[in-house]
Amino acid sequence: MSDAHVEIELKFLVPAASRAALAAALAERGTARRVALIDAYFDTPDLRLARAGLAWRMRREGARWVQGLKAARGGALERFEHEVVRPDASLDPRAHAETAPGRQLLEMLAQACAEGQDAVQRFQIQQRRLLRRVRTRGAVVDIALDEARLVAGGDVRSLREVEFELVSGSTTAMLDLVERWRRRYGLVLDPRNKAERGHALAAGLADPPLRKAALPRYDGDAGALDAFGAVCDECLAQIGRNAIGLIEGEPALRAEHVHQTRVGIRRLRSALRAYRGWVAEPPAELVDGLRALFAELGKARDSDVLAGDIAAELQRAGAPQLAPAAAGGEPDLTALVRGEATQRLLLAWIAWRVGLEPLAGPQQPLKRLARRRLRRWHRGLVDGCRRFDELEPAALHQLRKHVKRQRYALEFLAPLLPRQRAARHLQVLATAQQALGEINDLVVARDRYQARVADDPAAWFAVGWLSARLGEARGTARAALALLAAVEPLPS
Repeated sequence: MSDAHVEIELKFLVPAASRAALAAALAERGTARRVALIDAYFDTPDLRLARAGLAWRMRREGARWVQGLKAARGGALERFEHEVVRPDASLDPRAHAETAPGRQLLEMLAQACAEGQDAVQRFQIQQRRLLRRVRTRGAVVDIALDEARLVAGGDVRSLREVEFELVSGSTTAMLDLVERWRRRYGLVLDPRNKAERGHALAAGLADPPLRKAALPRYDGDAGALDAFGAVCDECLAQIGRNAIGLIEGEPALRAEHVHQTRVGIRRLRSALRAYRGWVAEPPAELVDGLRALFAELGKARDSDVLAGDIAAELQRAGAPQLAPAAAGGEPDLTALVRGEATQRLLLAWIAWRVGLEPLAGPQQPLKRLARRRLRRWHRGLVDGCRRFDELEPAALHQLRKHVKRQRYALEFLAPLLPRQRAARHLQVLATAQQALGEINDLVVARDRYQARVADDPAAWFAVGWLSARLGEARGTARAALALLAAVEPLPS
């Protein structure tokens, strides 16, 4: 995949209150162009192109027809894009054959055809675009304000977004420009592209969807910078995609978007620890910002735990009805994510990732460094597992965090390890983490109900029931930690 076919861009939601001012800024000095675009997106009935990360479309721009193919490249900024002008609206996948994603497209369409499936139009995007080219110190950037309608059958969804695309120059300089416009107009980072939003509409799926953790991909002989870059990209994707879910997601998914955003933050912090000394560390304010966001989301997470599964189990156990708890302390999640602090933080992490450079001086092979570090951390973890029965709730919480960090570190370094042994180790860590997580949730719930006993004696039932459940959960955790303590260490 050559750099000639790479587009570097960021998209943002535009608050309704900022739309007029942003449009006026783009139109000043008469340098903006207004364009009407109609895009038709195609895929097989089983959506094999979308599942492979490909987006294939035909665009009508005035009297021109432009066929385009896009593909994910990893990271928040980069995507593959290849466009060809067509004489009419007829599709020709061979026009992309000079590129690796184009050859993948041809292979997938041929296989689909052999199975009796042809590519069909899945949805259409009708948009009015206000486009201005801006020259800033170190970069030339296209800024496009789009008012669009996604149409899939009888379903229609409107969207308003602004896109910044690097034409030439430095990505860092582009991000400096983006930050100025973001701050001025209250823009909200949105990692989704129009293709995935259109596919969600056509399939009747939730948009934004939950974004769970995935294993980072890099070569087993990768250096620390490339390996950490893949890990950082994965963590930032999980954070950003679940954060937008807290703004535009379905209410039924709110608790899971909170949970997955926190998981992404925790994984990024664990990645920094796992690669410490091998790559440059971020500024303290970026780490502190993550910690503060994690804590604010934690207030909502604790309420969700109390009001969710535990409340349902108490009800099934015959718990008496409690008086409604006093409200307060839980953040407005939409305001939190849209807010200046969170949006500045998300963009600052992307900018730091873009500017990441290798540490100076000789480095040992990453594979050797990784195995040595994991073995040392595992020995410390085993000591905690063996002292499980001595640990009070606060110490158990710390042990749970250590188990979680070890699991994440093993995931981040998995391409450097023997596959089967790493998979077994991960399974044992996941079981221990789940068992300790149940204890943590039960302790949080018990303490919350304990605090209500003075005002509502009915809370005594919950306290007693939760104490009994804690005894059972400790037994489950004891067995899981015994397996973890006995797991075979990683080889040298």
